[in-house]
Amino acid sequence: MTILITFILLGILLYGNLVKHDEYLLQAISVSPYSFLQLSSLLIPYALSFALPFGFMLALLLCYGKWSSSNEILALRSLGNGIFSWGMPCFILSFLVSLISLYTFLQWAPMSRAEFDKKKSAIVWSNINLLLETEKEIEFNLEQNSTGGTNKNLATLSDEPIHRVSLSVGSMERNRWSNVRILLLGENGNLLRIINSKSAKIERNQLNSQLILNLKNVDFESSIDSHSSNLFVSFEEWNKPIIFNLSPKGNNLNLKRIGFFELLELSSSDNNKKYDAKVLIHKGYVLGTSSLFLSLVLLPISITHGRKESISNLAIGIFLSVLYYSSITLLEEFSFLHSNLLFMWIPNSLCFIIGTYLLYKFDKVGFS
Repeated sequence: MTILITFILLGILLYGNLVKHDEYLLQAISVSPYSFLQLSSLLIPYALSFALPFGFMLALLLCYGKWSSSNEILALRSLGNGIFSWGMPCFILSFLVSLISLYTFLQWAPMSRAEFDKKKSAIVWSNINLLLETEKEIEFNLEQNSTGGTNKNLATLSDEPIHRVSLSVGSMERNRWSNVRILLLGENGNLLRIINSKSAKIERNQLNSQLILNLKNVDFESSIDSHSSNLFVSFEEWNKPIIFNLSPKGNNLNLKRIGFFELLELSSSDNNKKYDAKVLIHKGYVLGTSSLFLSLVLLPISITHGRKESISNLAIGIFLSVLYYSSITLLEEFSFLHSNLLFMWIPNSLCFIIGTYLLYKFDKVGFS
């Protein structure tokens, strides 16, 4: 039952993620069906990280609720078997599900998302002609204070710092573009310089996500709004290839895209993201063990309310599960605001206290 419900939920969550990234997936399928399948499969671990524990919760509610409504639980109790006897398979399974969830939340899902971003970038820039046909114009930032040759050369073309570049193309063949226009923009998007090229030979370095342009028959001019004097120069060929890092490796490390051991190492370092790493580790532990702690509450609920109305029993369980996952998001913010990791453990602590009380009460009193 757990596997069946998990697969259903996985399909729903995966579909949501596929729709969210449909633009890139359509580009992937235009490259090859294998690229599409490869990119789609990298979203499975993230969807599974939520589908597995939630699927287990629904399976627990349905199975034990059904057994309770058919008086099978009552028969076991009449034979002297307490809740800790016939409920043990549930707790063992919840422990195993928690182990899988811990690995998925802390290692598999973030690493797969990082690989997804990498593959997505590679597919986009390997198919840049289609991107330009769709978007008509692409814009990207230039790394400031970069030692790269292109950035340094472009910086000398204007008195004001160049922060962004806009690229548009009139017509395209595979490795040759015609009527290329490159706009050099300032910090506020103000136009500084214009480079027009009648033709350009194109090369791609997919490893570094670089686009290399060899410009021919070039016109270089200042903009009308430029504060400097008007400038217009024509020449046959740009002396060096212009290299754009379309997906530059910035200094901003995305903690949600690194694995557990990297997070652990970062949490014990002097990095300014040390506390952020600790919060993510604790969040992973809390979400990963959700099946174990929620089962303590949902098991007694399923066997007491399941005798009366299975639908209401299921609705209560779904409500508690959604409330649990929503509270994690809220308490994550509290952990950042108050610099206290204990906030993250409030849902699991409440589940343990309330669940233990309900289990003990049911074992002593039985059905109400």
